[in-house]
Amino acid sequence: MEVEKYIDGADDATVRRVLQGLLKGFLTPAFGALPKNEVELLFLDALAQIDAIDTDPELYELVSKLRVTRAKARGLIYARELRRSSVDELDAKVKALLKKPLIQKDGEAFVLEVENPLVSDHLRAKVKQLGYLSDGSFSPSIVKLGLDAISALAESSVAEADKESLRLALVAAGAPDTSLRGIFKAAIRKVASKVAADTGEALMDKVSDYLSPLIDASVDAILERASDLFDGDD
Repeated sequence: MEVEKYIDGADDATVRRVLQGLLKGFLTPAFGALPKNEVELLFLDALAQIDAIDTDPELYELVSKLRVTRAKARGLIYARELRRSSVDELDAKVKALLKKPLIQKDGEAFVLEVENPLVSDHLRAKVKQLGYLSDGSFSPSIVKLGLDAISALAESSVAEADKESLRLALVAAGAPDTSLRGIFKAAIRKVASKVAADTGEALMDKVSDYLSPLIDASVDAILERASDLFDGDD
């Protein structure tokens, strides 16, 4: 990494702020007292502040720019995320992932690619709390959910204040169930049947067109697609 160009590209105020943060962090609680992993996180934040790496870097970015192993990159992201993300922020990241799953026809499987290891753990924990299992055996960055699991997770991602108005709007639009979770299950099953390609997968952006309004409780957008989601087909 040519760090000089990032330093030269940063304004003086940013450079001063980054240097101050590095020195203050290294001197707390005493010079050289920080464990090696904490020092690494200090420098990772400094690199992000001068735009040498993204604020939320993906694994390959750290692997290629820092010249570390994939396991090391995962550890850095996990530790950094653990220190700066609240439960609500992790919930928001899970919600964003739910809007764009890859759908596989075989077994009604829904696949989420989760680069951030802490978000992945958080997602799996939420699924378990809801009484379902997730399959991560293929890859630590891949989470596979069944229809019941992803429906429950999607329903749980809707803000409590929006659930009843969303349910009533969906029932009025012709949903084949009266419970919000049942409606989500029917809608997600319909999305899978409509957009899954012959290869067994579906484009994530096309899936998002249907799932985003549901998860965001966007009633007007849902009503525009109600005939597609609740047309009476199995």
